[in-house]
Amino acid sequence: MTFDATSLVRDFGNPVGEVLSCRRSAALFDFSFVARGRVAGPDAAAILSRLTPRRIDDLLPGQIRYAVRLDANGHLVADLTIWRHADGSYEVMSGRRSDIADLVQYAGTAGSDLSDSTAIFAVQGPLALDAAARAGFDRSALARLAYYEFCVTAFEGATCLAGRLGYTGEAGFEIIAPRSMAGALWDRLAPHALPAGFAAIDTLRIEAGFVLFAHEFRLPATAGEAGLGPFGSAAISPGDADLLALIAFTGAARGNPVLWQPPPALNRPQHAGQIAVTSACWSPHAGSVLGLGYVRRGDLDRSLPLIDPSGNFTSLRRVGRPYVDPSKRRPRAPWPAVIGE
Repeated sequence: MTFDATSLVRDFGNPVGEVLSCRRSAALFDFSFVARGRVAGPDAAAILSRLTPRRIDDLLPGQIRYAVRLDANGHLVADLTIWRHADGSYEVMSGRRSDIADLVQYAGTAGSDLSDSTAIFAVQGPLALDAAARAGFDRSALARLAYYEFCVTAFEGATCLAGRLGYTGEAGFEIIAPRSMAGALWDRLAPHALPAGFAAIDTLRIEAGFVLFAHEFRLPATAGEAGLGPFGSAAISPGDADLLALIAFTGAARGNPVLWQPPPALNRPQHAGQIAVTSACWSPHAGSVLGLGYVRRGDLDRSLPLIDPSGNFTSLRRVGRPYVDPSKRRPRAPWPAVIGE
């Protein structure tokens, strides 16, 4: 995998404050490392079926769909968002540039790689709508968006897309703009949403129970094992102890796990009570280390202590996933009110 979170801006001086700003008001994240491609024409849906098993032929204009990529063994390798335009074309976004290269290869002249011309900023938090509107975006257009919908909007005369989705477990938007506008757009948004780095986004997504493909897909796992069954091939036999389940845990760690990464080779748990830790952070919400990892599915109904074979994490206790907002109501809450803690 080529993605490396440590190559991105770690923080803007106070990663914990950046997390709390996102939970309490609004924060601004730069996601311009995400690759973006487009496929058009009458065969667009068929071309996308080569990229992902997720059904998209019923996707309506203005809707976004989460999807996954699988290898030949049915194991997860990447996740995507697919955006359907009114003209019948689709846009695909992925953390891996190779996924967009594959899309363009499958599509031929009907496909294009837009990554180098794209800036993507996420405005997240209870006051995200206010922040975007104060920066000059059409408040009424954004307020009408349901979760996983997008609209065409404008910034200083440039055409942009704004999608209501995010990676934090909070209500908010991802704004896609021409890369030439990146500096001006950031400067306009930053006074209204605290700039935040990838340490904060990593913490927020772990609290929200979201996977990071470079972490949770490092261990060979199926969509069902990662809790992503609806998005891939996911027939699970609950009684099979050799199958895995992705869970959340709290505990203690050697050192402060900021932008912690699992080892390059991550093994599936072989023994009862073992956990293969894939993600970890210090969570302000939990007041302790919070992480994600795989356990044997047969252990889920047994009161076994969790053991990290690497010894990096101790005093582990299974908790609900997501840890923040278990009902997942916050991202879907109507504007301007957002469900509180």
